[in-house]
Amino acid sequence: MRSALVWSWAFASAAGFGVAALAGEERPRSIAAESDSPGPGVQRRMAYEEGAEVEAWQRALRAKLLEILAMPDERAKPLDAKVALDAETDEHVGYRVSFRAETGVVVPGYLLKPKDVEPPFPVMICLQGHTKDGMAVSIGRAPVKGGRDFALQAVRNGWAALAIEQRSFGERAGNCQSDALHGVLLGRPLTGQRVYDVMRAIDFIETQRDLDAQRIGCMGNSMGGTVSFYAACVDPRLRLAVVSCSYCTYADSWLKHRHCACGYLPGIAKYADMGDLGGLIAPRNLVVVAGRHDAIADLSGVREAFSHTRRVYEAAGAGENAALVVGDEGHQFYPDLAWPVIARMAARFESN
Repeated sequence: MRSALVWSWAFASAAGFGVAALAGEERPRSIAAESDSPGPGVQRRMAYEEGAEVEAWQRALRAKLLEILAMPDERAKPLDAKVALDAETDEHVGYRVSFRAETGVVVPGYLLKPKDVEPPFPVMICLQGHTKDGMAVSIGRAPVKGGRDFALQAVRNGWAALAIEQRSFGERAGNCQSDALHGVLLGRPLTGQRVYDVMRAIDFIETQRDLDAQRIGCMGNSMGGTVSFYAACVDPRLRLAVVSCSYCTYADSWLKHRHCACGYLPGIAKYADMGDLGGLIAPRNLVVVAGRHDAIADLSGVREAFSHTRRVYEAAGAGENAALVVGDEGHQFYPDLAWPVIARMAARFESN
C-alpha cells in the first residue's frame, strides 16, 4: 500500500496534479474547475477565443501539445516493416504485421482486409485500452466485452483494420504505473510514446498499395480512445477519430476520478482542456462516444468539453464534422450507435 501511495504522489507531483487526483478523491470544484486566473486547476491559457483565426490558433496549440508529448524525431528512419499471411475467414484476410517505431522499439499488429470491398481500402487503426489481452480483443481472439472488437467491426463496415499493440499492453505487457513514471523521469510521457506508434502506423499504411492513405481513421475505448484523440490532434493524416469513453473536461474526469498514471500529460491543463484540444482536429471528422453512467468521466463534463470543441468546428465552417454519441450504460463502446455516424462521416471524406 505504501508503495502505491509513493508512486501516486511521485507521478502527481511530476505531472503538476495533486495527490487526490490519482488517489481517486474528488477535488473541490473551485480547485479543479476551469479558471482564467493563475493557480492550481485547469487554466486554459491557450483556449480558443471567439473571432480568432482558427488555423493560427491551431498551429500554436498543436505546437505546445507536441512539446508536451515529447515524441522522438525518427520518422525518417526505415520502418523495416514485415507482413505475413495469418488467417482467412469468410469476412476478411488477416496478416500479421510489425514495423519499427523508433530505435529498439518494434510495434506488432494485425492487418485485416475485407473480402467484399474493392481496394484501395479505407483503414481504421484500432487501439485497445487497459487489458492483458491487448489487440487480441480487437480481432476477436480474446474475450470481448463492451463492444471492443474494433477490428472486426471495421471490416464488417467496409474498412481494412490495423490493430496495433499499445505499449504496456498485451504482447508488449508492462506495468503502466511504473512505465509512466519512467517516462516522466526521461521526459517522455507514455501517452506520447503511444501516439508516436500511431504516427508510425500511418507511415506503414502509406507504404501499402491496397490501403488508401487518404482515408485513415483511428478508434479506441478508454486508453485506446485517449491515444486516438491525441494522435488526431497532432497528425492531420487522420481523417477521422472515434474517441470512446476517454473525452471529458479534465475537472470531471482526470482530476476527479481514479485513472492509471499512464494517461496523464505533464502540464497540459495549464494550456488547454480536452474540449479545446478537440478543436485541433477541425475540420476533420470527430466522433465522441460517451456512456451515460461512465464511472470515470461525468457526462456533464463530456457535454461541456464538446461545447468547446463544437465552437471551434463551427468557426472552421465544419460543424457537421463533429458528433457526440451517448449510450445508456457505462465505460464501453456502443457500436450500434457509433457506426452509423462513422459511415455518414466517411461518405463525406471526398469533400472535407
